[in-house]
Amino acid sequence: MKVSNNIHFIYRFILPFLCLLLALVSPAMAKTRVVIDASHGGSDIGIEAGSETEKDWNYKIAQALQKAFEDAGYEVVLIRKGDTSVPPEKRVEATNTSQAALAIILHADREWTGAQRGPFLVVEPPSRVEPGESAEIQKWGFTTLSQFRSSLRLARAVAQRLGVGTEISNLSDSRGTMGEATNAEGRILCVPHQSLRYLTLPSVVLVPLFLTSKSDIKKFSVGSSMTQFATQVVAGSSEFLQGAP
Repeated sequence: MKVSNNIHFIYRFILPFLCLLLALVSPAMAKTRVVIDASHGGSDIGIEAGSETEKDWNYKIAQALQKAFEDAGYEVVLIRKGDTSVPPEKRVEATNTSQAALAIILHADREWTGAQRGPFLVVEPPSRVEPGESAEIQKWGFTTLSQFRSSLRLARAVAQRLGVGTEISNLSDSRGTMGEATNAEGRILCVPHQSLRYLTLPSVVLVPLFLTSKSDIKKFSVGSSMTQFATQVVAGSSEFLQGAP
């Protein structure tokens, strides 16, 4: 009879209390999730410059970012694992269903003079703008205005930590077409980008380096420089998340 009463007490009082405690504690213990997408991979090598290939650099930097985010207490969803080819629609699906707070898509770049250096950040412009919005903001993108604003805040937070200009660049493309005016300070590009087009969370394309820049290649070939870069990206992302509504 005593045993039966103990079991009744456990089921009546102890178990409900433990379930309530678990429900209260679990959200606090849950890690904020971020997506890192190393573009290209497998047979899709991306751009080339001599012996340097975009897919390899994208993945090297993705691994450095993954470690830095995890060391800071985040959970990381790595879209490309190794030298594999991931179709664009699978990247979009994996990112949008990840329940992540933000996404960083990595693309290395190249430029014909060899003088251009990274980093640059790209945000997808909104499909419309409200009256009074800055003339710098194009309205021929695919995202909502609220998502654009969130992505721009993310880009500016990361850019500030990386020590580059946070205003929107007046370049229409990070390669810099002949005849375009260049902005020596602005490193945020507001242009339609296929890697951002169908994403539904705050997202930026991060261009860490130019494969045609000897100084960029030298910098990212040093482990400490790669680690510092990744740490700065995490710091900017954290500031964005702290200020997110």
